[in-house]
Amino acid sequence: MSSNDTRHVQTELNKDEYEQFQKFAEKRDLSLKEAGHRALLEWIERRQDVDPTDPAFTVLDEIEDHSLSTTETDAREEDDLVEEWHGRDASISLADDPASR
Repeated sequence: MSSNDTRHVQTELNKDEYEQFQKFAEKRDLSLKEAGHRALLEWIERRQDVDPTDPAFTVLDEIEDHSLSTTETDAREEDDLVEEWHGRDASISLADDPASR
């Protein structure tokens, strides 16, 4: 790449940000210039295909908004969920107790 093909980008970091960035680059044995270059390219790549309106990004918000109540329901006590069986239904038969043989 010739120097006519490149452009320079500059930014400012506060002291803490700069120290974090410097440590990050050092751990990866990179110069600040190379670390910044890689970070910027990765950020662009990740953001290119992201559609913030994609339902995958909003589903957790919807789940939180429509979360189930924390009250537990015992189906044995809910008339509309289960009917008590008194053993008179002909379609249900109990197996013989093997211990009574």
